[in-house]
Amino acid sequence: MNQVLSKIGQVKANIDISGASTARSASLLSELLELQLLQNPKYQLPQALMPFRQKIFSHDGQDGILAEIFRRIGAGGGRFVEIGTAPAQNNSNLLLLKGWRGLWLDAALPKDELLSANLQVLVREGKLKISRKLVGRDNARTLLSTRGFAEDLDLISISIDYNTHHVFTELLAFRPRVFCVAYNGMLPADLDWAAPYDAKAVWDGSTLFGATLGTISAAAETGGYSLVGCELSGTDAFFVRHDLLKGRFLRPGDAMFHWEPLRMHLGQIQRLRTAMPLPA
Repeated sequence: MNQVLSKIGQVKANIDISGASTARSASLLSELLELQLLQNPKYQLPQALMPFRQKIFSHDGQDGILAEIFRRIGAGGGRFVEIGTAPAQNNSNLLLLKGWRGLWLDAALPKDELLSANLQVLVREGKLKISRKLVGRDNARTLLSTRGFAEDLDLISISIDYNTHHVFTELLAFRPRVFCVAYNGMLPADLDWAAPYDAKAVWDGSTLFGATLGTISAAAETGGYSLVGCELSGTDAFFVRHDLLKGRFLRPGDAMFHWEPLRMHLGQIQRLRTAMPLPA
């Protein structure tokens, strides 16, 4: 705790309140807010995941939280599927660096020749497969199955905003060891609500998208998974299969305890990453 308070003091001392360096000040203010939020006593409890959050390629701290989850349960075969992704910023680039193999599904992904040279190598070697399809409730299972990702999965990450919940419930049957699922942090966890399915719908920026944490968590429990934590930004929730919990996580399944409100202002100043390095 003393180290955290010392860090907060350092950040405060470096903030340019005159506005001479707006971007730097905004980044420092974001860091200060995160440090203050992380002083919440519940994040200091044994088995809490929040202290492990770390942004490397992920939009927020998903990289670190996923790394800690797999440290506790083991990496397994190192196979993932990420639905709703971008080449430079996602939840799986770090896994690829660790030697995992996976599938990206997103209609907006650039053509192979427009990917970074490092990603093109992974595609040619078959370590990364790409499907540029709009994923929905009716085709999710088929898209994974036809590309060889219907079984032996360690992670499925889903972030397609409007229809995320419907795709999640379809893919519960594939039984990955871990799910990372985007939830609607604008709405309270105890509200039972999910956006009605619309195959062509995309998020319009309003409050009504996706599903509440409570709704997603209830579906997960029915499907054999428990909520083990959420990202501080209130964007993603993490679920572990029941047979892998084994006392490794704090208050599994407690949506009210783990819920984080949407904090879109966290980490708005992102470090540019135009290419993903390969390990030496």
